[in-house]
Amino acid sequence: MSQGIYTGSVTYQVGPHGDFDMGDNMLPSESSLTLNFTLEVQHALKVEIPPGGHQIELVPQGGWQAWLNQGRKPVRLFRDQTFNVSASSRFKMQLECQYPAGNTCALRDAGSVHLVPLNTSVTLPNGLTDATGQAVQRRPLRLDGSGTELFQPGFYLDRKPGTLHFEIAREHVESMLSEGVRKTYSGDVTVIWDSEV
Repeated sequence: MSQGIYTGSVTYQVGPHGDFDMGDNMLPSESSLTLNFTLEVQHALKVEIPPGGHQIELVPQGGWQAWLNQGRKPVRLFRDQTFNVSASSRFKMQLECQYPAGNTCALRDAGSVHLVPLNTSVTLPNGLTDATGQAVQRRPLRLDGSGTELFQPGFYLDRKPGTLHFEIAREHVESMLSEGVRKTYSGDVTVIWDSEV
């Protein structure tokens, strides 16, 4: 049901051979009984990020030791951030960025204007599907919201785990790791869960 206020009524016949027949000894003063109903539907959409989950630090698989000790550059930088979602109705998702890059967000080197694209995607828990009924696994989040315009629960979800995936691809990692130059990349990425579909 869509969110809103629903009203209706049901009328029953009371007395002999009616919907409520208490036998021949009871003769009601009214021959009908009307029950009026008002139902207010309010859907839930709640997302819980664990403490500290608003700050993401991207690292290579296995940490930085392979590069520091053996000089092997990381293939990719990434972090998976879990969250819990409660949903009783459909919603959409999209991004807002401090540093946009095409249809996604970017991180910027504090000492220059060098930007690297940050791939952001989402995996939603079992029971949440897209508009075509497909499960949501590593679905890219984009600035224009394409591909994430509609997610819908097949049943009520209460604090089910999902994952936000953040990743910088190999070709951009190489440009970040110049020999002998210290760089710090950062940027704000806002993930929006919107129930106004």
